[in-house]
Amino acid sequence: MKKILLLAVLAIALVGCKSAKKKDDGIAMDGQPFNLEQIDNDVLGGDSGIDGDQSFPGDLKAADGTGMRFVEPGSGSLPPEIDREAQQVLQDIHFPYNSSTIMPEDAGVLQQIAAFLKHYPQVVLQIEGHCDERGTEEYNMALGSRRAGAARQFLVDLSINPNRLYTISYGEEKPFDPGNNEQAWAVNRRDHFLVGVAGE
Repeated sequence: MKKILLLAVLAIALVGCKSAKKKDDGIAMDGQPFNLEQIDNDVLGGDSGIDGDQSFPGDLKAADGTGMRFVEPGSGSLPPEIDREAQQVLQDIHFPYNSSTIMPEDAGVLQQIAAFLKHYPQVVLQIEGHCDERGTEEYNMALGSRRAGAARQFLVDLSINPNRLYTISYGEEKPFDPGNNEQAWAVNRRDHFLVGVAGE
């Protein structure tokens, strides 16, 4: 009987070890420990009114369905006038550690982006949410979604049609800086913008 009980305990322990992910070390969302019951309001999108799911009218899935193509400014794929202004205006915005709150210094960037979009009503944006490497993949994907959603909501509040704003989260998958230090993590906590032209 003791042998059977011992084997059962060992089997359960092995299954538990096998299913544990290497990165799932109890740290999430840019390195902050988290409790699902007690996540900061700003991380849930409380400041921005975003609930974090990506079921917006401007979701990337909808973009795929319409054949929308997004490119980096300066790629040579855009009308020259739009491309020139996009290169000046579409700068990454960055986020504090463990947060999806738009910082005051980035509000100005988003206001310039809103003015650009108002000047070119045919332009649409893809907003990519990114995180640093710390934390679980699943939670960083959710945080990246909230970061993209926060920028989207900010632009909607500036009277930009939400159907022109597509979002996607890459979590920690596409770091700008591959380093493993505070400087790299700071630049990787960002929203990045790609541009498209409706009807092209």
